[in-house]
Amino acid sequence: MSERPDRSGAAGALFGAMGLGLVVWVAILWASIHKDPGIGGWLTGIFAGGFMGLLIAGAGAWAVMIFVLRPARRVEDQAAAIPLDDEMAAILAELEVARLRTKQQVNAGAAWRVPLCMVGAVALWIGGDSGSGSGDLFDIVPMLVAAGVLGYVWAGAELGSRYRRLYKERVLPRLAAGFGNLAWRPGQPPLDEFRRHRLFPEWDACDADDEIHGEYRGMPLSIIELKLTKGSGEDKRVIFNGLTCAVTLPRGLTGTTVVIPDRGLLGNMAERLRGGPCQPVRLEDPRFEKAYEVYGSDQVSARALLTPAFMERFMALAASGHFGAPAALVQDNRLLMALDVNGRDLFEPPSYGKPAASREALTQLHDDIAAVLKAADAIIDLDQAARLQPRS
Repeated sequence: MSERPDRSGAAGALFGAMGLGLVVWVAILWASIHKDPGIGGWLTGIFAGGFMGLLIAGAGAWAVMIFVLRPARRVEDQAAAIPLDDEMAAILAELEVARLRTKQQVNAGAAWRVPLCMVGAVALWIGGDSGSGSGDLFDIVPMLVAAGVLGYVWAGAELGSRYRRLYKERVLPRLAAGFGNLAWRPGQPPLDEFRRHRLFPEWDACDADDEIHGEYRGMPLSIIELKLTKGSGEDKRVIFNGLTCAVTLPRGLTGTTVVIPDRGLLGNMAERLRGGPCQPVRLEDPRFEKAYEVYGSDQVSARALLTPAFMERFMALAASGHFGAPAALVQDNRLLMALDVNGRDLFEPPSYGKPAASREALTQLHDDIAAVLKAADAIIDLDQAARLQPRS
């Protein structure tokens, strides 16, 4: 059944918008008279303020009509958008109810936030001493449009984020299980290990929303979508935006090996001067040594891992065009690689503005999981022993 709009709340929002319109009228009239106490100031304030007040009240009425009084679409119609098994269909039906509730809450908030932000724009216009002539009215129109958009974004930011998290928690584990013994959870990257072994340049903020984990091709697997940044505001820059893929190799290795892209003469020298448990490892492939810096706590183990075939496939990952230059951290027989995915965000659920059972959204999430598993295949195939493991 369709959800009925809250008419009592709509009436309150409508009267509130009319009240805001009256406040704007009085404010502009006062500002106009303050600037020009004569008859011209009075007339300009009355007509210009009346125009702005009616505009604010009209925006409020429009917001109530669009955001509050418009009925929600039927849950049954949305949930039946694509053929699904019973369990997933039940999950999506529950999410559709949550989506409609979220949309109703956002719209109720927008019904007063949009006019309020427009009032704020008018206050800024008055406070900026823009004048009260009729030509100045055109100056405020872009401000009112921007303020209206800001009000709607304000209403939906937190509620929309909460709905996206709920969607991920319910849908992604189910989709991941379709690929085998895999599951989804919020990302849990080993940041302390990254810092200790300096796998990335210095960063001060981390965003790790998603992790696919479990067993793949007979080996423990963890794939995390990771974004590292440094600085804030205009000085904020992205240090890394991609995937970390960790797999336990089917052979015994000891020690720690770190492979990072070459950071130039000064960057490489700074890394070596920092010291630590890992020392530079010299390899026989001049092309690899030119492109990467290798550090290891066990020289013999590092060379046993970095065979000519391993290095060739490692460099091929960057040459494929799908990833940036990879980095790797090997601790005993656990290989973790960092792959830059050129800024593309994965595992993005549909917003509350789209049906929960959207075929396009579900297909994209399914394809995202398939894509990260292809990356896992490429990493597993770096190691000759791991290549013998069957693909799922």
